[in-house]
Amino acid sequence: MSARTAGSIAFVGGLLILAVGLIVQFVVAPAQAQFPDDVDRTRNYEGELHVLLDPEALATENFADVLVRDVPVTIDRSIQTLEVDGRRALVYDGSVVSGPTGPILASEDVYAIDRKTMEHVENFTDDARVIDRDGLVVGFPIGTDADEYAGFNGDTLTTNTISFLREEEHQGLNTYVFSAASGPDPITDPVVLATLPSELPKAAVENLVPALDLSDEARAGLAEVLPTLPDPIPLAYTYTYETTYWVEPDSGVLVDYNKVESRGVAIDLGEQAIPVGEVMNLEYAQTAASVDDAVDDANDARSRLFWQGRVLPYGLIGIGALVALLGLLILQRRRTDTVPADRPLDPTPPADVSSVS
Repeated sequence: MSARTAGSIAFVGGLLILAVGLIVQFVVAPAQAQFPDDVDRTRNYEGELHVLLDPEALATENFADVLVRDVPVTIDRSIQTLEVDGRRALVYDGSVVSGPTGPILASEDVYAIDRKTMEHVENFTDDARVIDRDGLVVGFPIGTDADEYAGFNGDTLTTNTISFLREEEHQGLNTYVFSAASGPDPITDPVVLATLPSELPKAAVENLVPALDLSDEARAGLAEVLPTLPDPIPLAYTYTYETTYWVEPDSGVLVDYNKVESRGVAIDLGEQAIPVGEVMNLEYAQTAASVDDAVDDANDARSRLFWQGRVLPYGLIGIGALVALLGLLILQRRRTDTVPADRPLDPTPPADVSSVS
């Protein structure tokens, strides 16, 4: 193979490698920086159920035990990717709250999300479990910003602001700390409302009052208004919560999480609601083992993103540029070493005919 051919091959090959590097950097790597299509993970939490209405005790008029109090609980939360379509994904999010004797509460949600922004999108499947939502529903985006986000509130079917608080080291990782809080706001989710009585006989409410943790003033006020109320008494419910999130920003992995949430009951008078008390108060935080798992997930994701978004494309671009430059140098040297064919290599002076005798 001639030097000219080798130089041409090196130059063209280097340009091709460089082009592949640019494609990886600006097309392939950004496409990979999204919610994975194979997520199947479980997070565990532990805490205390301070108050919970027992529907069975209420139905049997066992008013002494109608409110369960101060029960230690564990929570298992499962998140799975069910289906993907380009930038969209169908995601399952299910939780089970268990006490010493077994499951107490359970919830299941199915979200249609944008795999990059992590915000809810219009349902692109025939799964009827997906309902209209807005904002973040199941996590934070890859490349989380130190900014505000809108998070969906499942009880009220509205969005609440998730505020950036600070940047701090947490469990060996640099994290962004966010918080969200709201309430008391009216509960409008039909699934939640279906688990709570919409009305109660006046006698049941009167018998329920002693079980409620009310101040003397509130108890007296309720006793005063009860005779004026219809029978049965219509009820309304409110939701209050406060959550803190620790997010590894590069990967968007939720490293740690704690929450306090409460559901309250009120007498529904149409334009006015009279608060009565709590029917649920749950406080919980992520377990140490789950935090360790989340740290591992964040490190794995950061490593993958670093190799896909930095090492691989920059390496290809660098190698391609060097190979192309080497090809140019070979071609340039070949031109320098080549002498035009019509130029004599060892010219002989013409004979001086005048000197011939």
